[in-house]
Amino acid sequence: MIDNDWQDNAVSFFQRLLPLVTAVLMALSSYVPVYIGIISNIRPDMGMIAIYFWMLHRGDLFDLKSVVLLGLIDGALGTTALGMSLFAYLVVYVLMTNLRKFLNGRPFVVVWYGFMAVSLVAILLKWLVATIYWGKFLSMTSLMFSYFLGAAVYPVMSMVLAFVQNCFLQDDEL
Repeated sequence: MIDNDWQDNAVSFFQRLLPLVTAVLMALSSYVPVYIGIISNIRPDMGMIAIYFWMLHRGDLFDLKSVVLLGLIDGALGTTALGMSLFAYLVVYVLMTNLRKFLNGRPFVVVWYGFMAVSLVAILLKWLVATIYWGKFLSMTSLMFSYFLGAAVYPVMSMVLAFVQNCFLQDDEL
């Protein structure tokens, strides 16, 4: 009886950590070097995709602590000033906290457009803060290509995250 309770608690703990683990793995995957000529530096913000997805579908398991931890990990690995990714992720968190009720249960196209709008706001605010930090007008070309690539990749990544959610995160087990 005691062994079974311990196993149930361990399974429940790992299931609660699964959204954070998948978000960290996605954020790490965006730093894998890809050598495709001129677009080798243009990468989608996979951490933002994970935050948007988990905040929309499992906001109970992906809270502010998870967003801050993911932002710190992404900021430590990234090439921008420390805290820029955290700032963008916190913007996504605040927006999703307010938009979750509107977007939850809508058709996928509405959810996808919601991601495009939320990520555009976060990326533009990140660009604005970086422009102020560096004290000069920064180019938006690679930023916008990265944004469009993230919008294009979102359906595939959300399908992968939905598969993880459906296979491993059942409400009756938590």
